[in-house]
Amino acid sequence: MQPKKNDKVDLSKNSSLYFVIGLALILLISWQAIEWKTYDKDLYGYEALDVDEEDDEEIPITK
Repeated sequence: MQPKKNDKVDLSKNSSLYFVIGLALILLISWQAIEWKTYDKDLYGYEALDVDEEDDEEIPITK
């Protein structure tokens, strides 16, 4: 009996390459997830920039 498998279609000869590519991809994704920075939007709103009420202070006259 002759084997019917084709050597050109055999994926097991490149399986270590696929494994290393997968590990590198997962490492990149996990590194980016750890380094992801988020900022609280409530702290940097437009309300913090409104200082018109504090500009009208009366300065006492000194002699």
